[in-house]
Amino acid sequence: MQYNKLITTLASIIILTNCILQADEYGPIATSRPGAFNPTSSVPSNLYQFEFGTNLYTGPGMDTTFTIPILLRMGVYKNTELQVAYASEYLTLGILYGGISFLDGFENSIILTTSLTENIDSLTEYSAYLPVSYSFNNGFSVLGQTALTVINTNDSDPVISYFLAAGNSLDERTNWFIEAYQSRTIWEDNKSIEVLEGLEESESEIQTDSQEANNKYPPFSIGYGITYLSSNNVQFDVSMGILFEKDDKKYKESSRFIEWG
Repeated sequence: MQYNKLITTLASIIILTNCILQADEYGPIATSRPGAFNPTSSVPSNLYQFEFGTNLYTGPGMDTTFTIPILLRMGVYKNTELQVAYASEYLTLGILYGGISFLDGFENSIILTTSLTENIDSLTEYSAYLPVSYSFNNGFSVLGQTALTVINTNDSDPVISYFLAAGNSLDERTNWFIEAYQSRTIWEDNKSIEVLEGLEESESEIQTDSQEANNKYPPFSIGYGITYLSSNNVQFDVSMGILFEKDDKKYKESSRFIEWG
Protein backbone atom coordinates (compact mmCIF):
# COMPACT_ATOMS: atom_id res chain seq x y z
CA MET A 1 0.00 0.00 0.00
CA GLN A 2 2.78 2.46 0.92
CA TYR A 3 4.63 1.52 -2.26
CA ASN A 4 1.55 2.37 -4.35
CA LYS A 5 1.16 5.71 -2.58
CA LEU A 6 4.84 6.51 -3.26
CA ILE A 7 4.43 5.70 -6.96
CA THR A 8 1.27 7.84 -7.15
CA THR A 9 3.01 10.79 -5.44
CA LEU A 10 6.05 10.58 -7.73
CA ALA A 11 3.81 10.39 -10.81
CA SER A 12 1.89 13.48 -9.67
CA ILE A 13 5.13 15.41 -9.14
CA ILE A 14 6.39 14.43 -12.58
CA ILE A 15 3.12 15.46 -14.23
CA LEU A 16 3.01 18.79 -12.39
CA THR A 17 6.67 19.50 -13.20
CA ASN A 18 6.04 18.71 -16.85
CA CYS A 19 3.19 21.23 -16.89
CA ILE A 20 5.35 23.93 -15.28
CA LEU A 21 8.16 23.43 -17.78
CA GLN A 22 5.94 23.53 -20.86
CA ALA A 23 2.96 25.75 -20.08
CA ASP A 24 4.86 29.04 -20.53
CA GLU A 25 4.51 28.49 -24.26
CA TYR A 26 0.72 28.55 -24.04
CA GLY A 27 -0.04 31.46 -21.71
CA PRO A 28 -2.61 31.55 -18.84
CA ILE A 29 -4.51 28.38 -17.99
CA ALA A 30 -8.26 27.67 -17.70
CA THR A 31 -9.26 25.47 -14.75
CA SER A 32 -12.27 23.55 -13.47
CA ARG A 33 -11.76 25.15 -10.06
CA PRO A 34 -13.30 26.82 -8.19
CA GLY A 35 -17.10 26.68 -8.20
CA ALA A 36 -19.56 24.46 -10.04
CA PHE A 37 -18.85 25.75 -13.55
CA ASN A 38 -16.91 23.59 -16.01
CA PRO A 39 -14.42 24.96 -18.55
CA THR A 40 -15.43 25.79 -22.12
CA SER A 41 -11.93 25.09 -23.50
CA SER A 42 -9.69 22.05 -23.30
CA VAL A 43 -6.13 21.62 -22.12
CA PRO A 44 -3.74 22.09 -25.10
CA SER A 45 -2.77 18.91 -26.88
CA ASN A 46 0.12 16.93 -25.32
CA LEU A 47 -0.11 18.81 -22.01
CA TYR A 48 -1.33 17.68 -18.59
CA GLN A 49 -3.10 19.82 -16.01
CA PHE A 50 -3.31 18.79 -12.35
CA GLU A 51 -5.95 20.36 -10.08
CA PHE A 52 -6.59 19.66 -6.41
CA GLY A 53 -7.90 21.34 -3.28
CA THR A 54 -9.77 20.99 0.00
CA ASN A 55 -13.52 21.53 0.41
CA LEU A 56 -15.10 21.96 3.86
CA TYR A 57 -18.85 21.67 4.51
CA THR A 58 -20.79 22.48 7.68
CA GLY A 59 -24.20 23.69 8.81
CA PRO A 60 -26.55 24.06 11.78
CA GLY A 61 -26.50 20.81 13.75
CA MET A 62 -23.99 19.25 11.34
CA ASP A 63 -20.45 18.03 11.82
CA THR A 64 -17.84 19.64 9.61
CA THR A 65 -16.87 17.34 6.75
CA PHE A 66 -14.16 17.77 4.16
CA THR A 67 -13.15 16.28 0.86
CA ILE A 68 -9.96 16.51 -1.16
CA PRO A 69 -10.99 16.39 -4.83
CA ILE A 70 -8.28 15.64 -7.39
CA LEU A 71 -8.59 16.16 -11.14
CA LEU A 72 -6.14 15.25 -13.90
CA ARG A 73 -6.85 16.76 -17.33
CA MET A 74 -4.95 15.46 -20.38
CA GLY A 75 -4.98 17.15 -23.78
CA VAL A 76 -5.10 14.38 -26.39
CA TYR A 77 -6.25 16.17 -29.58
CA LYS A 78 -7.04 19.72 -30.62
CA ASN A 79 -9.91 20.96 -28.41
CA THR A 80 -10.23 17.52 -26.78
CA GLU A 81 -9.13 16.32 -23.37
CA LEU A 82 -9.55 13.27 -21.16
CA GLN A 83 -10.34 13.68 -17.45
CA VAL A 84 -9.72 11.49 -14.41
CA ALA A 85 -11.08 12.69 -11.05
CA TYR A 86 -11.24 11.25 -7.55
CA ALA A 87 -13.30 12.51 -4.62
CA SER A 88 -15.26 10.95 -1.75
CA GLU A 89 -14.29 7.39 -2.69
CA TYR A 90 -15.57 7.78 -6.26
CA LEU A 91 -13.51 7.69 -9.46
CA THR A 92 -14.85 9.73 -12.37
CA LEU A 93 -13.78 9.40 -15.99
CA GLY A 94 -14.67 12.02 -18.56
CA ILE A 95 -14.06 13.51 -21.98
CA LEU A 96 -14.33 17.20 -22.91
CA TYR A 97 -14.63 18.71 -26.36
CA GLY A 98 -14.35 22.49 -26.13
CA GLY A 99 -13.50 25.71 -27.87
CA ILE A 100 -16.80 25.62 -29.81
CA SER A 101 -17.62 29.13 -31.02
CA PHE A 102 -20.34 30.17 -33.47
CA LEU A 103 -20.37 33.87 -32.54
CA ASP A 104 -17.65 36.28 -31.42
CA GLY A 105 -17.34 36.25 -27.65
CA PHE A 106 -19.29 33.01 -27.18
CA GLU A 107 -17.60 29.71 -26.37
CA ASN A 108 -18.95 26.39 -25.17
CA SER A 109 -17.94 22.80 -24.59
CA ILE A 110 -19.52 19.37 -24.21
CA ILE A 111 -18.46 17.12 -21.31
CA LEU A 112 -19.46 13.49 -20.77
CA THR A 113 -18.53 11.66 -17.55
CA THR A 114 -19.18 8.44 -15.70
CA SER A 115 -18.46 7.63 -12.05
CA LEU A 116 -17.36 4.34 -10.54
CA THR A 117 -17.36 3.00 -6.99
CA GLU A 118 -14.14 2.79 -4.99
CA ASN A 119 -13.70 -0.89 -5.91
CA ILE A 120 -14.23 0.01 -9.59
CA ASP A 121 -16.73 -2.84 -9.83
CA SER A 122 -19.79 -0.91 -11.03
CA LEU A 123 -20.81 2.34 -12.69
CA THR A 124 -22.84 4.58 -10.39
CA GLU A 125 -23.89 7.48 -12.60
CA TYR A 126 -23.60 9.11 -16.01
CA SER A 127 -23.50 12.88 -16.56
CA ALA A 128 -23.54 15.31 -19.49
CA TYR A 129 -22.55 18.99 -19.11
CA LEU A 130 -23.07 21.90 -21.50
CA PRO A 131 -21.21 25.00 -20.25
CA VAL A 132 -21.41 28.28 -22.21
CA SER A 133 -19.52 31.54 -21.69
CA TYR A 134 -19.66 35.02 -23.19
CA SER A 135 -16.83 37.50 -22.74
CA PHE A 136 -17.22 41.24 -23.25
CA ASN A 137 -14.43 43.46 -24.56
CA ASN A 138 -13.80 44.86 -21.07
CA GLY A 139 -13.09 41.37 -19.68
CA PHE A 140 -16.45 40.92 -17.95
CA SER A 141 -17.83 37.40 -18.49
CA VAL A 142 -21.25 35.77 -18.14
CA LEU A 143 -21.33 31.99 -17.68
CA GLY A 144 -24.10 29.43 -17.84
CA GLN A 145 -24.36 25.67 -17.65
CA THR A 146 -26.94 22.89 -17.79
CA ALA A 147 -26.23 19.32 -16.74
CA LEU A 148 -28.07 16.02 -16.68
CA THR A 149 -27.14 13.14 -14.36
CA VAL A 150 -28.58 9.64 -14.60
CA ILE A 151 -28.04 7.51 -11.49
CA ASN A 152 -27.60 3.77 -11.98
CA THR A 153 -30.27 2.57 -9.54
CA ASN A 154 -33.88 1.56 -10.08
CA ASP A 155 -35.32 3.95 -7.50
CA SER A 156 -33.49 7.15 -8.54
CA ASP A 157 -34.81 9.65 -11.07
CA PRO A 158 -32.49 11.63 -13.34
CA VAL A 159 -31.29 14.98 -11.99
CA ILE A 160 -31.03 18.18 -13.99
CA SER A 161 -28.99 21.14 -12.75
CA TYR A 162 -28.43 24.65 -14.02
CA PHE A 163 -25.90 27.32 -13.25
CA LEU A 164 -25.45 31.06 -13.81
CA ALA A 165 -22.38 33.12 -12.95
CA ALA A 166 -20.57 36.36 -13.69
CA GLY A 167 -16.97 37.41 -13.21
CA ASN A 168 -14.27 39.89 -14.09
CA SER A 169 -10.63 40.66 -13.45
CA LEU A 170 -9.31 42.76 -10.58
CA ASP A 171 -5.88 43.00 -12.20
CA GLU A 172 -3.78 41.04 -14.68
CA ARG A 173 -3.53 38.01 -12.38
CA THR A 174 -6.58 38.16 -10.08
CA ASN A 175 -10.18 37.37 -11.04
CA TRP A 176 -13.43 37.30 -9.06
CA PHE A 177 -16.73 35.50 -9.67
CA ILE A 178 -20.18 35.05 -8.17
CA GLU A 179 -22.44 32.11 -9.00
CA ALA A 180 -25.86 30.59 -8.32
CA TYR A 181 -26.80 27.00 -9.09
CA GLN A 182 -29.63 24.58 -8.44
CA SER A 183 -30.51 20.93 -9.04
CA ARG A 184 -33.88 19.23 -9.27
CA THR A 185 -35.12 15.70 -9.80
CA ILE A 186 -36.95 14.93 -13.00
CA TRP A 187 -40.04 13.62 -11.25
CA GLU A 188 -41.94 10.91 -13.09
CA ASP A 189 -45.39 10.13 -11.70
CA ASN A 190 -45.50 6.60 -13.08
CA LYS A 191 -42.09 5.77 -11.70
CA SER A 192 -43.00 7.27 -8.34
CA ILE A 193 -45.96 4.92 -8.08
CA GLU A 194 -43.77 1.90 -8.86
CA VAL A 195 -41.15 2.90 -6.30
CA LEU A 196 -43.72 3.43 -3.58
CA GLU A 197 -45.53 0.15 -4.18
CA GLY A 198 -45.29 -2.21 -1.23
CA LEU A 199 -44.63 0.55 1.31
CA GLU A 200 -46.96 1.31 4.17
CA GLU A 201 -49.54 3.93 3.23
CA SER A 202 -48.18 6.44 5.75
CA GLU A 203 -44.63 5.97 4.48
CA SER A 204 -45.82 6.44 0.90
CA GLU A 205 -47.51 9.70 1.78
CA ILE A 206 -44.46 11.00 3.64
CA GLN A 207 -42.04 10.11 0.84
CA THR A 208 -44.33 11.49 -1.86
CA ASP A 209 -44.86 14.77 -0.01
CA SER A 210 -41.13 15.10 0.68
CA GLN A 211 -40.06 14.48 -2.92
CA GLU A 212 -42.79 16.69 -4.36
CA ALA A 213 -41.86 19.52 -1.99
CA ASN A 214 -38.17 19.14 -2.84
CA ASN A 215 -38.98 19.19 -6.55
CA LYS A 216 -41.34 22.17 -6.27
CA TYR A 217 -38.95 24.17 -4.08
CA PRO A 218 -35.49 22.70 -4.79
CA PRO A 219 -32.51 23.88 -2.73
CA PHE A 220 -30.18 26.38 -4.36
CA SER A 221 -26.63 27.56 -3.68
CA ILE A 222 -24.89 30.91 -3.95
CA GLY A 223 -21.10 31.08 -4.02
CA TYR A 224 -18.33 33.57 -4.69
CA GLY A 225 -14.57 33.51 -4.83
CA ILE A 226 -11.33 34.68 -6.39
CA THR A 227 -8.50 33.12 -8.37
CA TYR A 228 -4.88 34.26 -8.45
CA LEU A 229 -2.52 33.33 -11.25
CA SER A 230 0.93 33.27 -9.65
CA SER A 231 2.56 32.38 -12.98
CA ASN A 232 1.41 31.24 -16.40
CA ASN A 233 1.09 27.67 -15.15
CA VAL A 234 0.15 27.84 -11.44
CA GLN A 235 -3.13 29.22 -10.13
CA PHE A 236 -4.54 29.43 -6.59
CA ASP A 237 -8.20 29.84 -5.66
CA VAL A 238 -10.45 30.33 -2.66
CA SER A 239 -14.24 30.41 -2.59
CA MET A 240 -17.20 30.02 -0.23
CA GLY A 241 -20.94 29.69 -0.43
CA ILE A 242 -24.27 28.83 1.21
CA LEU A 243 -26.95 26.24 0.43
CA PHE A 244 -30.55 27.37 1.02
CA GLU A 245 -33.52 25.02 1.51
CA LYS A 246 -37.24 25.71 1.79
CA ASP A 247 -38.43 25.41 5.39
CA ASP A 248 -41.75 26.66 6.74
CA LYS A 249 -42.49 28.69 3.59
CA LYS A 250 -39.10 30.43 3.74
CA TYR A 251 -35.70 29.64 2.31
CA LYS A 252 -33.21 29.21 5.12
CA GLU A 253 -29.52 28.38 5.32
CA SER A 254 -29.02 24.62 5.29
CA SER A 255 -25.24 24.38 5.01
CA ARG A 256 -22.20 26.37 3.98
CA PHE A 257 -18.86 25.57 2.44
CA ILE A 258 -15.40 27.00 1.91
CA GLU A 259 -12.81 25.61 -0.48
CA TRP A 260 -9.32 26.39 -1.67
CA GLY A 261 -6.98 24.82 -4.13
